[in-house]
Amino acid sequence: MSSDVVRQAIDEGNRKFGEAVARKDYAGLAGLYTESARVMPPDAPIVSGRPAIEEFWRTAANALGMTGAALKTVDLEVVGDAAYEVGEAELKLGSGQAKVKYLVVWRRDRDGTWLLHRDIWNTMAPN
Repeated sequence: MSSDVVRQAIDEGNRKFGEAVARKDYAGLAGLYTESARVMPPDAPIVSGRPAIEEFWRTAANALGMTGAALKTVDLEVVGDAAYEVGEAELKLGSGQAKVKYLVVWRRDRDGTWLLHRDIWNTMAPN
């Protein structure tokens, strides 16, 4: 599979992620992850599996007043059915905006859909 095709699929996944955040659709957000996905938020335990990921995003988004997320791929490497994305995200929070850097390992599902499999991030210092 060409890296351009994978890049388009990941761009679409990132767009859907942002839309789910804006709609407060945490089940839809969790559905963008593999069944065995792991989310590794800063200063917090690892969150494993879709049900726990759904609850994590619901709790975190409500606590932060998160109303939007715009994700941008900075670098992408595709290796078979996995893709390694380095990116930056701008988050709309109740307290203003925050910028984060992230690393996501994407995995191609049996049906060909690219899903988040490992997700880790931390904040970026303001410029």
